[in-house]
Amino acid sequence: MSIRRSLALAGAAVLASSLVLAGAQGAMAVGATGTPSAAAQAEKAGHQSLDLSVHGVPGTFIAGGDAREFTYRIDNSTKTDFVAFPLLKFKNKAGSLKAKDLKLEYQLPASLPGGGTWKTASVAPGGGDGDDSAVLMFLGDVTADGDAADGALLYVAQGKKIDIKVRASFTKDAPLGKAGVVPVVYSADANDENDHGRFSCDGIKGAGFTIKAGGGKPSPTPTPTKTGKPTPTGSGSPTASHTPTSSASPTATATATATATATTTPTTEPTTPTATPTTPATGTASPSASASASGAPTTPAGSDSSSDAPQPIDFPVQNPTVTPPKITPAGVTQAKSAAATADKSLATTGGGDNTTAIAATGGAVLVAGVGTLVVLRRRKSGQQG
Repeated sequence: MSIRRSLALAGAAVLASSLVLAGAQGAMAVGATGTPSAAAQAEKAGHQSLDLSVHGVPGTFIAGGDAREFTYRIDNSTKTDFVAFPLLKFKNKAGSLKAKDLKLEYQLPASLPGGGTWKTASVAPGGGDGDDSAVLMFLGDVTADGDAADGALLYVAQGKKIDIKVRASFTKDAPLGKAGVVPVVYSADANDENDHGRFSCDGIKGAGFTIKAGGGKPSPTPTPTKTGKPTPTGSGSPTASHTPTSSASPTATATATATATATTTPTTEPTTPTATPTTPATGTASPSASASASGAPTTPAGSDSSSDAPQPIDFPVQNPTVTPPKITPAGVTQAKSAAATADKSLATTGGGDNTTAIAATGGAVLVAGVGTLVVLRRRKSGQQG
């Protein structure tokens, strides 16, 4: 087989591949807009709620400490388009956590209106402080009357997901011990005007953590002055090492005689006082040594060297019972418009759309095929010339 014919066959194969890819892309587009199959209808009937989860929740928060960040995900794996208000429920095991003990901020995706910046969350409209002995926080704007704003409604199309960044901190007076956070939404079918919404709360996909005391001050109980100071009995008296009860033998008498002689004869060098100062020196400890011996802590109070992995929630967390926010037609229209704008932005910047990736691959293959034909034409022209 000649080289020219081989190159021609290769070019034809490349063109065929590009046509196949283009056809597959078109089929995907038609399938996306066509009537759902019976299997899709069955799946839609079996799964009618959004999937909620939190990711990266730290295992420890320090009361009065810095804010710590995690992610709240709303995932629509159904065959229905949803609109939803995002919320988070915080609860401790004792049921004593209040809104005043918590500061919460959130950040929507940058492609959405108002996204990409940190905003302060508020207590959920309708009485979120104390609901289910917990604190229900609203991740969205509220009106002057304290109601959920239409702009806070999110549109989550089928097959889409929204990640919301969250950072939380607790005040120094927050109750200590086991606690947890659970994802919550108030959602409705975006295409059903008669669906006014419902609360959904996934306690299983929540995450537990522990609120611990902070401060960093060492314990005042162990101090060097009380543990290392010698007692008055060891202050260094010269007769402390020669007690009368030490012996009744003749050596005691000799010692007493030597002492009397030393008292009357000034030229005799006294040997006893030179040995006695060792008594107080032996009984006195340095402040640093006594601090170590007393067990004074070397790390700040409240520090923890254990794993920072999230913990399970070992207490019940129920669906919210507060007055639900209102989903209005204007809110749904605004949410759909914001989502459409975000999709256009992602399409322009190449933001992770599978269809866009397939189209780019098909285009690249098509260009390669055209290039091959050009090379063949030029070679044929050269041979004929």
